[in-house]
Amino acid sequence: MTAVNGNVISEVLLQMYDMPHEADFFEHVLHLMKGHIPFLMSGYSMVDLRAKALDMKVLRNREGTSVANLSEIEKLVRSHPRLEVCCKNSMGPVVGTIDLLPEKEWKKTTLYNEVHRKLGLVHDTSMRFYVGSKCVSFTFCDKMPLEQDSYHFLNLIAPHLSPAYDIYNLQRQGLLEQTPEHAVVVSKQGRYSKLSPTVVEFFQKYYPTEKQQITHCLPDAVERWFQQERLKGASAEKLIVRGPGRALSLRLLRTPTGFLILCAESIEKDFQAILREMGLTKREAEVMLWVSQGKQNSAVAMILGISPSTIRKHVEHILEKLMCETRGAASNLVLQKMEAK
Repeated sequence: MTAVNGNVISEVLLQMYDMPHEADFFEHVLHLMKGHIPFLMSGYSMVDLRAKALDMKVLRNREGTSVANLSEIEKLVRSHPRLEVCCKNSMGPVVGTIDLLPEKEWKKTTLYNEVHRKLGLVHDTSMRFYVGSKCVSFTFCDKMPLEQDSYHFLNLIAPHLSPAYDIYNLQRQGLLEQTPEHAVVVSKQGRYSKLSPTVVEFFQKYYPTEKQQITHCLPDAVERWFQQERLKGASAEKLIVRGPGRALSLRLLRTPTGFLILCAESIEKDFQAILREMGLTKREAEVMLWVSQGKQNSAVAMILGISPSTIRKHVEHILEKLMCETRGAASNLVLQKMEAK
């Protein structure tokens, strides 16, 4: 295991964000991990959260030799307790076998006896991120459980997987060579390109008092948000600006040359109507709207002007009505309903 320090993490993230254009993102991540954490076998898989269906893509040893009977292994992996964790989003992004059940119990499972034991492996650890309604898991297997430094390393890398994958897709579409209509390109020094007509229209609609200056620079509130969130890297929070029956969402992505501010407008009436159809009251729908955007109870309480304890009660009722155990599972369920509509 490479010693975990700022230089190592920065180097890995630089390589992750600035990958060759012809590279496959998932293979690229596995290759990056190879030099930093110990494992005898690695691979990645995708879980469809709606159907709870697993699709294993790769499982190979450090020399690059692939396991032949991948389809048979895939059937057994469906019984792994980690699959349920992926669907419920109830634990951190990095999960080891021994985090889910005792080693003694793990060694009684068919998966262990039919796969891990035959391959000379004992433990596995997964690092995951979510893409729409799918969960991508990078899995690393070895004879011993990962040491704390390796867990720490993976936990520092994991939050960057989703934005790095977004950058990868933008590169594949050729959008980083030109300004996307719905985005603002910002250099590392904080200088941004001329705003596209689409972005100008968004800003003029949601910041009418600054209408004259918007064609030349960002609205003051957006500029403050950008300067604050650029320091957070992958953990940057979205900026949500509300209008009558609609909302503008701004998301910050780090790129090899600086940043992208992605703008997306949504119609809130549809969102609220779907939540009401799911059996939530008007107030519960308001709470769920903010929960689905990753806000904690204290933040929702401040936004809606009610106490955190009241928000906690609303969340309990929401989970009960939606028959979900966690906030993440409830958000995924709402997302599925939105996609269906």
